[in-house]
Amino acid sequence: MSEPKEVYEAVLGQLKSSRSRKSLEAIQAVCKEHYESGAVDFKVATIAKLGASRGVPSSQTIRNKTGAAYRAVIEAWQALGNKKKKAIKAQTTPSGEYDWVDEVSNKTHHYLILDLISKVRKLRAENKRFASIKKLEIDYRADTEDTPESRLPRLLNHEIDALKDAISEESLKVKGWTKTDRGSIKDHTGKIIFRNGFVDGIEKLLSLDIGP
Repeated sequence: MSEPKEVYEAVLGQLKSSRSRKSLEAIQAVCKEHYESGAVDFKVATIAKLGASRGVPSSQTIRNKTGAAYRAVIEAWQALGNKKKKAIKAQTTPSGEYDWVDEVSNKTHHYLILDLISKVRKLRAENKRFASIKKLEIDYRADTEDTPESRLPRLLNHEIDALKDAISEESLKVKGWTKTDRGSIKDHTGKIIFRNGFVDGIEKLLSLDIGP
């Protein structure tokens, strides 16, 4: 599978009209930003709407016979989006525990739920690693050189934000989920999504000074 950049450069070199080249450049820029935002939907209508004020042709123009070059670039980004969706699904549904996600008909909600489950699985693994630390040795000497053995792993800003988002009231409300007094999370039907102690564990992790 060719990468979007390779397809874009190959197609751009075949276009002779400066107008067509500018349109293709606008499509590539919009698709790149859309992908980097976490999106996986690259329908023609979606890209045309997002880039309407930036020089991207209308959806009808892109679908026309003369829009083959535009479609080639968009399709390359869609292939990359599909690959990302498969990777997320493979990470989040290994044992059938989350088969209920397939019943979510809204594609955007379906992707967001899978993305959240993927993040939570990663955080659970990190939480287990922290829990395995039985003894923490702190070097109070003047020498400030860090070693892997003398400090906890540092969480990046986006990892901290992901932890906060996983248990925030606003994020849970969007999905129709709620916290319980015992630290579990339930969906709107009362089904347990994350077991007792899940919320408490993340809150304890966030209370540690392990940011950048």
